[in-house]
Amino acid sequence: MIDKQDAVRIIVQETNQMKIENRDIVSCLGKVLAEDIYSRDNLPNFDKSAMDGYAIRSSDSERKLFKIKGIIRAGDTNKYELKSGETYKIMTGAALPFGADAVIEKEKVHVENGCIFIENNVKKYNNTIKYGEEIRKGDLALERGTAIRPAEIGFMASLGYSSVNIYGSPKIAILLTGDELVDIESSLTHGKIRNSNGYSLKAMIDNVSAVAISYGIIPDDKKIIKFKIEDALKRADIVIISGGASAGDYDFVEDVLEEIGAHVKFSGVAVKPGKPVTFAEYHNKLIFSLPGNPLSLINSFEEFVKPAIYKMMGRGSQNHSEFPVILRDDFHGKIGREKNIYVKIVKHGEKYYAFQTGSQCSNTLYTLTRSNGVVIVPKDYGSVKAGSVLNGKFIFR
Repeated sequence: MIDKQDAVRIIVQETNQMKIENRDIVSCLGKVLAEDIYSRDNLPNFDKSAMDGYAIRSSDSERKLFKIKGIIRAGDTNKYELKSGETYKIMTGAALPFGADAVIEKEKVHVENGCIFIENNVKKYNNTIKYGEEIRKGDLALERGTAIRPAEIGFMASLGYSSVNIYGSPKIAILLTGDELVDIESSLTHGKIRNSNGYSLKAMIDNVSAVAISYGIIPDDKKIIKFKIEDALKRADIVIISGGASAGDYDFVEDVLEEIGAHVKFSGVAVKPGKPVTFAEYHNKLIFSLPGNPLSLINSFEEFVKPAIYKMMGRGSQNHSEFPVILRDDFHGKIGREKNIYVKIVKHGEKYYAFQTGSQCSNTLYTLTRSNGVVIVPKDYGSVKAGSVLNGKFIFR
């Protein structure tokens, strides 16, 4: 059994980045840029109004009275010229007339007989957006390695990019083993549980913009498990096997990995929940055998699978910043394993506090639905008392 930090280091070392793909920007949500993006234009490429109002010369504002020459709308391509004592009514986003350097809000003027009257002087550049104020032609707009959100898609569109280079998304096979599993629409009979893990895994894979391939429920039959794993390795970059990782009479996964020639890098991690995790490599494909208990499965995915996915997609390390958290409740545990305790983290002033959300038993999901973070109890700590300060982090972000 190895420490969590050593396990993550081994996983990252064995993980290769995906090939670079050129994709339409609309299909790049959640992906990672594989190139630097430079501005093709000055944005905006003209001086423009930041709101509806009247365009004037700021140096002329002591006059207080201006004659209205016309209206300039957004998209108007005519080139208007503003002379002393004149104004144009102007719409948000419209180009300023030549000579204007300020816009006064329409609510701050009095209109009468084709003129406007203003009470106060107007500062230069008031309510205007200057040429190239957002970005200049040739400037670095987005760096390689940037995670693409809706804002980045819109920004690239404004720069004239219809497609960009991104790191591909890994295909991840989901194999769920266990004779106790039934479909979620089935009625529960004695000794049976619904297949929640398949849905949790699919949701977590979707959440990181990877591609899930589901194999459904696989019975505890060694030959069938071996066949499914071999097929998954042909189709996917990562194979996740849920269940079959403990030391029971019908847990066959490690035997199968040895038979197919996979290189097992470790088996068992000093972490709670999620001790029975096995990680293997097979011809540059990654195999994770995760515990079948729902809370352990989700914790194991977040701690061990996600770093591999992030490296494959060009994100590097996970962006989960740890910060000091003050416990508001006692939490019980044993020395020997690093423990993730699922909690509700609340900020009061400049400090974060952690509140108990329920049982930390590895087979419960209800606690997770009430939690937004974890506190991390070091392996040389047992029980911790309210008032203790530990590192914490938010989850599913």
